[in-house]
Amino acid sequence: MPFRRGRHAEHTPQPEEPGAESPAEVTPEAGGPTPEPGGNGGNGGNGGNGGNGEETPSGLLSSTRAALKPVKKRHVVIASLGLLGIGFAGVLLFSAFSFWWTSQPSFCDKCHIMNVYVDTWDASAHTGINCEHCHINPGLFNFMGGKIAGLQVVANYITGNFDDDSFSASVSNAACLECHGDLLQQEKITFDDGISVSHLHIMDNGGKCMDCHSTVAHGDAIPIGAATYPTMDRCMKCHDGTTAPTDCKLCHASAPPTVDSDDPTTAPSTGSA
Repeated sequence: MPFRRGRHAEHTPQPEEPGAESPAEVTPEAGGPTPEPGGNGGNGGNGGNGGNGEETPSGLLSSTRAALKPVKKRHVVIASLGLLGIGFAGVLLFSAFSFWWTSQPSFCDKCHIMNVYVDTWDASAHTGINCEHCHINPGLFNFMGGKIAGLQVVANYITGNFDDDSFSASVSNAACLECHGDLLQQEKITFDDGISVSHLHIMDNGGKCMDCHSTVAHGDAIPIGAATYPTMDRCMKCHDGTTAPTDCKLCHASAPPTVDSDDPTTAPSTGSA
């Protein structure tokens, strides 16, 4: 049957010619490059970085992922939250210590122009009371604002700019009343120097504690004749015969001392304790 013989002949392997080489047995010529397994013919090994052995960022990320793969996700989350908590606690502790330290008179005393104020404070009845209790208004936000404003003072100290008067060290009525609020409950108070006043009446009419008591905590650090030194001039702003009477006996239980208007050293203090 010719048809069957023809198909059989079509699939019969032909004998190889003498001298022919199998494609699988072809070897590179002598001196030529030898391909290495897993390479791209010239890069040798990792096929991406020229065989220098350095790990690429993507390779580092892959290695990290591979190392964390056996770890459960919830353990990673717990560890991350723990690290964040430790960092947050550290920031809180550092902030609390900074707030406490910068509120101490010893911190203020590091600036030489503050030495006299710290020394007179230490000898006053207010010794033991931190600076911010008087020089910063009560309340958390006022405290934070005062600390931020105080950074300007630190910057002035570092730069040597002692002429900057943008920071005010005045004491507000609210700060005084934190400890001395009972004064408003008394109709009149008579001081040892014979002055008798009603604090409630004065404050209701816009008076400030510092108008009369600016030397309480710092004594001689506020020199006579200074802008904040208490004198009768502050009283006369209201006791001018129109807003309030000028009768001296309203405040002076005894006759007031003689005042020489040309000599500021004779100007009496108005109830500085």
